[in-house]
Amino acid sequence: MEKRINENVTLGKGPFVSAFANANEGDASPNISGPRCIDSGLPCDEITSTCGRKSENCVANGPGTDIFESMEIIGKRQVKDDVQFIHQFIEITSVTVELPNGKIGKTCKSAMGYSFAAGTIDGSGQFNFQQSTTRSTFYWNFLRNLIFKRPSQEMIECHKPKPILIPTGEMSRPFHWQPSIVPTQMFRIGDVFIAAISGEMTTMAGRRLRAALKQILQTN
Repeated sequence: MEKRINENVTLGKGPFVSAFANANEGDASPNISGPRCIDSGLPCDEITSTCGRKSENCVANGPGTDIFESMEIIGKRQVKDDVQFIHQFIEITSVTVELPNGKIGKTCKSAMGYSFAAGTIDGSGQFNFQQSTTRSTFYWNFLRNLIFKRPSQEMIECHKPKPILIPTGEMSRPFHWQPSIVPTQMFRIGDVFIAAISGEMTTMAGRRLRAALKQILQTN
């Protein structure tokens, strides 16, 4: 879209900027017809998203009959009105937060867990990793330490019970694997507010973010 509207302009230098933005889709799928086993047609295992312990046989579809119809259905859901926005940068690895029990918590450096390697019902991973994994194995920890590095004890404790497969937040060669300073934005389109972050949020994280922002917006 930017290429068509800006025309003969270097990428990122034109006056028009467009985006196809996602909501908190980290553990959700646009294929709302649900995941089913491609070999039997039966529903996939709800916990591990596998069919007979094989993740590659579990695939989701919908809301249309193919990806093009599904994209058209999703794209027609629009909001129009006046636009406002704000923007800031945050050091995300050392943010203090107040927990529901009154205690103070602190964020830490990022890490990719075993379950990330399992992929999703829309595209499974390799080596038969499974979702909802909370226990590490000697084999994968050995390969992790050999190929990447051993995560610090501080990182292990912070991410518990998630077993760490790639300690990205502690890896800086040849460059930082994941950022520690991230941008956050908020857009307003009429009575609709869009919180924009540089990451993929799960549905539960999105609910918590919406609840916190709603409380602030209603107060102010």
